[in-house]
Amino acid sequence: MSFGWKLVGALVLTALCAVVGTYLLTTKTVSAKFDEFRTQDLQLAAQDLAGLLGEYWQAQKSWTGVERLFTAQVFVRNRGQVIYQRSLLGRFALLDPNLHVVACAERDWVECTTGDELRVMAKRGIPIEVEGVRVGILVPLDPTVLTPLEEDFLHSVQRAAMVGGAVALAVAAILGSLLIVQLSAPLRRLIRATERIARGDLSHRVKVRTRDEIGQLAKAFNRMAEALERSEAARRNLLADVAHELRTPLTVIQGNLEAMLDGVFPTTPETLAPVYEETLHLGALIEDLRLLTLAEAGHLPLHRQRVELSELVQGACEAIRSAAADEGVEVKVETEPELWVDADPIRIRQVLGNLLANALRHSPTGGTIHVRAQRQGSEAWVSVRDEGPGIAEEDLPHIFERFYRADRARSGEGTGLGLAIARELVRLHGGHIWAENERGAVFTFTLPLVEEKDSKT
Repeated sequence: MSFGWKLVGALVLTALCAVVGTYLLTTKTVSAKFDEFRTQDLQLAAQDLAGLLGEYWQAQKSWTGVERLFTAQVFVRNRGQVIYQRSLLGRFALLDPNLHVVACAERDWVECTTGDELRVMAKRGIPIEVEGVRVGILVPLDPTVLTPLEEDFLHSVQRAAMVGGAVALAVAAILGSLLIVQLSAPLRRLIRATERIARGDLSHRVKVRTRDEIGQLAKAFNRMAEALERSEAARRNLLADVAHELRTPLTVIQGNLEAMLDGVFPTTPETLAPVYEETLHLGALIEDLRLLTLAEAGHLPLHRQRVELSELVQGACEAIRSAAADEGVEVKVETEPELWVDADPIRIRQVLGNLLANALRHSPTGGTIHVRAQRQGSEAWVSVRDEGPGIAEEDLPHIFERFYRADRARSGEGTGLGLAIARELVRLHGGHIWAENERGAVFTFTLPLVEEKDSKT
């Protein structure tokens, strides 16, 4: 069964339940209120008639002839036609002080009513007193017995409730049909768009025509399609970049080995050294790719602990200081104490190592690498600045992309994945990293700080 028919069935069933419930509640409430009204009306009428009957007793000194009042007929007419006729006092019975029936228009009631029932009814009756002496009791008969006019009134109420329910059901069906059309049309468009995406047409988008949940769903679908398109483009670029990066070392290895097999190059340590270096480069490239893929997918395990960031920075700088001295480059470090962070020290050292190696690679002889770790609000900021030529403005937005190399002045050795790995490692720690120019290239990353007392627990 389609979604439209299910929705139609649900709307009709809901409307039907609402109509039936409204009809039952309306008729029940009206009947109860009407019975209450008739009971009160009988009580008021009984009080008035008790006064008239008291005057009758006072004039006659007995109930002789009072039966004529109970048998006198009243004709109810409507538009010249007699609807029904009944006794003037047909809804009452007159009892004497000894609870004997004096007069009543309903002979069947007199015959069927027992003494116990008369005693119970007398308690609800209206006493008739003359000069302080009770001469009788006027008792209302069964209030549930309706006159034809009263029955017609209740039937008209029921008919009105039924007609109103039928109209409401029809209106609900019409409005439900319109709602189904409005809902099913955009859903069908989304289904067709999903099928096109599944067939590989990632450029397809759906038009957003409303601001309701359906419109939000369409916007989310378009965002998903854009993300898929970007992911597919990134996948193609990655494959192309990996193929390009692997081609160079494999070509060198293949060429040298073929030359040795053909006897062009002798098999000596000198001819095998370039092949070995290319295998090392190839292994480093594969390991960096593995690490970057795990980090981007969020599957890279982190062994977090609360560590003092200044000590990590100092240790990373000491590790590169000897290589920097060989290149004639000085390393200056400025750190604030008590910069406690929740981090994997090995991965943060890896980030620092990548940034320091990059700075050393592009620092001129006699230059200085400036490293600073400081507190900025609730974060720790670590910056590495070299005194090289800086980064071209057009390269700054792409500097952290995999295999991206800036202009020739900043090209060098490496796999081209160091900055991309650094970005992902910082992101996994809840920080961010960026590059800018300030008398050279400056790379800065942040990490959330934790309280010192928490680091000692």
